[in-house]
Formats: sequence, structure tokens, C-alpha cells
Amino acid sequence: MIGDYECIGRAKDERMPITLTNAVLLNLDPIEVLQGAIRIESDVISAVGSDVIPAVNDETLDCNGAVVMPGLVNGHTHLYSALAAGMPMPRHTPKNFHEILRFIWWRLDRALDAKSIEMSGRIGAIDALRCGTTTLIDHHASPNAIEGSLSRLEKGIADVGLRAVLCYETTDRNGPAGSEAGLHENRRYLDVCRQRKNDRFAALVGAHAAFTLGDESLRACVQLAADYRSGIHIHVAEDPCDDAICRETYGAPLIPRLEACGLLAANRDGSTKQVGAVGAASIFGHGTHLAPEDARWISAQIAALAHNPRSNMNNRVGYAPVSHMERVQLGTDGIGGDMFAEAKHAWFKACDAHSPSSKAEGPSREILPNGIVGMLAHAARVAGDTLGCRLGTFSPGAAADVVVTDYVPATPLTGENASAHLLFALGSRSVRHALVGGQWLLKDRRPVLVDEASIRTEAVPVAHDLWARMQAIPEE
Repeated sequence: MIGDYECIGRAKDERMPITLTNAVLLNLDPIEVLQGAIRIESDVISAVGSDVIPAVNDETLDCNGAVVMPGLVNGHTHLYSALAAGMPMPRHTPKNFHEILRFIWWRLDRALDAKSIEMSGRIGAIDALRCGTTTLIDHHASPNAIEGSLSRLEKGIADVGLRAVLCYETTDRNGPAGSEAGLHENRRYLDVCRQRKNDRFAALVGAHAAFTLGDESLRACVQLAADYRSGIHIHVAEDPCDDAICRETYGAPLIPRLEACGLLAANRDGSTKQVGAVGAASIFGHGTHLAPEDARWISAQIAALAHNPRSNMNNRVGYAPVSHMERVQLGTDGIGGDMFAEAKHAWFKACDAHSPSSKAEGPSREILPNGIVGMLAHAARVAGDTLGCRLGTFSPGAAADVVVTDYVPATPLTGENASAHLLFALGSRSVRHALVGGQWLLKDRRPVLVDEASIRTEAVPVAHDLWARMQAIPEE
């Protein structure tokens, strides 16, 4: 049995070592299955395998033959939607994706205030933790409460104990003052993270999408990222309106605009045409309507292209050409924090797209179950690179972000079939305990650092007031 959580509140190097015994260790990066134990000292994994034995003073947990795996990473999310469940429907039914943004999400983000931002972070982090998701890569927007918003969001997440990579969505849709305030908030938070130098929170430069950013603002985002040796987190080709509005409003297609601002630095033959570009550290969200040749070329030169199948289905924008992409990671785009569910949907959508009746065009590789798990692993690599720690693996020295499930396999579980177990048997319902940085955050499905029941009670009037403000905002 897990003992009392004596390590909570202590300095990380004073924590009692923890050993998880009698476990089936499902590693994600690389995919492999080990039998035995995992030992945690301070905030990192110190030993893994069948020969690991607890020391006399270790806190121990007998996993009773259940699967233990690294904490999962949500590769693209919007925590500001955490209080959206059940919100009033728009007065007019959206006819397309652009109207979904205008009638729903751009009204919600304009209604956010300091209290609802922090509460969204807290509720979103609790929901993610319960699903075994221990790191969040978030893309935030609150046009009427920009200054300090990333620190408020961080506060909500930190209360629960998760890691996160944060940015503010710079956009011109609220005028020049709005875009300048967004750039300033990104710069402020980049400074905070640079001075603090820990592996719990990190910053990227946020940009909404090219169709809401003029050339000057796009270049400003890229320059800010270059100044801080950071990357850009931006939506790209989520819907055809991205390219269409770029052509109509800015006189150039989407991809040439990204090239011109310096975000894409490689020629199509692989040679570099620009020095100091930030694309290699950047995350592009969606890519749903990239042509296959653009999908291959772009995804090979950025840190990751975030695939969000459930959100794409919900917004009816189509299926991303992931079979043509490199460096793909899974995200939810604000549809909760359940990466098990996202992985399953990614698999089913891939199967459907490659069915005999599909109309897929161009040469592409078949996506296999290991490829879906690879998307989870890549999100962990990208987040780890940004935060300055190793995530998604049980290698000694990696961050001790660990999820203990109650899933005891009823069929053989090996490295060869582990992805099938993850896609067809494991799920968020299996998550029982979780640690981040060697600290227990979830015990018997209950958060350790916060009183979840009280927080959910407190969230109701915050959500009510948020919805009331949203209702008072005209539909654009």
C-alpha cells in the first residue's frame, strides 16, 4: 500500500525514494515492455528492471502486476475551454469553421477574466491528471485580460502539480493594441521562465493563425522567438479559410506567407535558406488542409505538427494528411485532456482514411498502431526539449513522471503488441496513481495537492459569470 504522502512539501532532494514493485513497465520511447520495478530518487528515475530492489527506507508500492507507464503529454490544447461544457449555444448556428470561431470561441475567450483563467487552468489540469496526462502544451487566449494571463494560467496548473509549456495567442483580430499586448505577454512570460530556469514550466511564442495576423505581426512573432531562442506555437491550415483569407486579405497564400516571415527556413530540397529561423523549435497545430507535398516538407523542418482528430471531427474540418507527415504529435485542441481517447480516435480515423472506399490521394505510408504510440512519444520529446528534461521514457535520469494503472493484462503483453493493448484495452479509466517529478499527485484516483470537490464547487459560479459575460458579447 502507498503510505502517507510525507514527501509533499519537502525540497525535492529531501524526498523519500520511491520504488514501484511487481510492475509491468510499458515504455513509450522506445516502445518496450519490462517486468520488475522502477526506483525514483528525488525527481528522476534512478533504476528500472527485474533486478531493482527497494532500499530499507524506500516508500514502496506493490503494483500487483499492473501496467505502469510514463505520464502522457497533451501536444496541443486550449485550457481556456475547460469551463465551456454546457455553455449556451450561439444565437445563430455556425455554417462553417470561421463562423464557429466568430460565434463561439472568439466570444468565449473575450469573456475570460483573471478568475476564470486561473480556474480554467486548475479544472483543466485536474481533468488531465485523472487521465494520466502530466504535461500540457497550451495555447492561451483572453483578449480582455491579456496582461499576466499566462502566470494566472500557470497558477491554476501548478496548484494541481502538472508541467506545462505555455504561450499567448498573438492576433490582429482585436486591433493593433491587442496584438502588441499579446506580444508583450509572450515576452513577459519568456522572461519569467528564463529567470526561473526550472523544468516545470516553459514558454513558446503564441500566434493564432496567419489569417488573423498581418505580415508585420507575423514577423514580430518570429523575431521575438528568435530573440529568446524559442519556437512559435501557431495554427496552420486547420480549415481552408486560413489560406483563402490570407489570399484575400494579405495578397498571398498561406505557405508563402509563413516562408516570407521566416518561420519556414528550409528549401524543398532540404537546404537552408535562412539563418536564425525559429521553425525547428515550433509547433504547428492541425495542418488539416495542407497538400501532401506541403505536409511532408513542412513537418520535416519543425519540432512537431500537432494532430487533433477529435477536435477536427467536432469542427467538421476534415482529416489531416498525417500519413504524409513527419514529427507528428497528438493533441486535443481543448477537447479535454484524455490522451488515451485521442490515441484511439487517431487510430480509428487512420483506418477509415485508408479504407477501400476512401478518397485519399497521393503516395502515403500506412499508419500502424506503433505510429500512433509514436505520436504520444513525440509529444513527450518535444515537451521535454522545451522544458529541459526527459519525458516519455523510463530511462535512468529521465523525469519521474509516472502513471500507475490498475490494468493487469489478461493476454500476453510484449513490446511487439504493446501498442494494441494501449489502443484497445488501456484507457483513462485504468489510471489509479500518478507522480510528476517524483511527487505523488494522484492517489487512488484522487488529486493529492488540491481538494477537487471544493474546486469543482467553486468553479460553478465562475463558469456562470463567464457564460453571462460571453452572452453579452455580440456575435461578430
